[in-house]
Amino acid sequence: MAKPKALPKGVLNARQMLSKISKESDSLGLVLLYGEESYMTDGAVSMLKKVCLGPGAEDMDFACVDTRTGDKFEMAKLEELISMPPWMSPKRLVVIKQSGLPNKELTDRDIEILSDIPSSVVVVFCEDSIDSRKKAFKTFLQYGTVASMSGFEENELTGWIGSRFGKEGLKIGFEAANSMASRCSNNMMELVNEINKVSLYCQNKGYTEVTPDIVELCCPPDLSGKIFDIMDACGSGNAQKALGTLDKLIANKEPLVKIRASIVNHIKALIMAKEARNPDVLVDRTGMNDFRAKKLCAQAASFDMKRLIALYLAASDSDSEFKHGLIDERYSIEIILVKASARSNGPAGAFS
Repeated sequence: MAKPKALPKGVLNARQMLSKISKESDSLGLVLLYGEESYMTDGAVSMLKKVCLGPGAEDMDFACVDTRTGDKFEMAKLEELISMPPWMSPKRLVVIKQSGLPNKELTDRDIEILSDIPSSVVVVFCEDSIDSRKKAFKTFLQYGTVASMSGFEENELTGWIGSRFGKEGLKIGFEAANSMASRCSNNMMELVNEINKVSLYCQNKGYTEVTPDIVELCCPPDLSGKIFDIMDACGSGNAQKALGTLDKLIANKEPLVKIRASIVNHIKALIMAKEARNPDVLVDRTGMNDFRAKKLCAQAASFDMKRLIALYLAASDSDSEFKHGLIDERYSIEIILVKASARSNGPAGAFS
């Protein structure tokens, strides 16, 4: 398994940030939370509300500027918000969402404001992405607390799913938990919704364990996971297994056009993974999540670059032939899988 992606020096991970909120909230003033895993960021903000705000004081001592909903962020507005003392709370909490400030050029006045947050106020900037090379980002590091709020690593995610079901009095094995993670593309907010749905189903039926069959029944189709399985079989030269998985997808009424597009896109992703060689590099170049990047890089090891490029070109030719009515749609997909499973790249081999 690949190592977790290294964070910039001085940046906390999500677990460290949540621990700091829980145990050292008095030390917080300026805070930057970044990453596309909104579940983790929202959880951190919820914890800050509990430690900063007094009972029933949210209307008085909490302010949120969210540019996604049309709010306009200006440093003058922030300066005004932090000048107000808390009325009914230990601290006033100000949350700024998607301002883009950590990626912008800061004026001397901007830096002055950020470096002098009153001790009675906590200011939290929430951003989807940052550029750690920017001077603004370094300003947040110098004067505040910065955390990358990404989701769990692959080996932690199934355990987290298990603990969530455990709170509902349900058990779940690794296979079922891993299937749920794949179906939700490891998005934790989607996983929470699916866990709640599956829990209600099991409780209504009187079940005590979440099985793979229950996951299959209640959760979204695992097309991405099945495509990984197909390409795993191709990489090991097992055309029969690849075609068998394809048969199951078709039997489950997965649209052929969607299967075709997913396979072509997966081959393209394998080419990028092969070129990147490392999951961290692949994440940096594409923005995909760590879990998918690790799986792609591991799978790409079964193919050489020449074979992947030839396979992608063959898939494009096959797609063109189908669109011009020269070949049956299902047969065109099967040809690609047989070629992907062939172990030779020579003239008489897979791409002759």
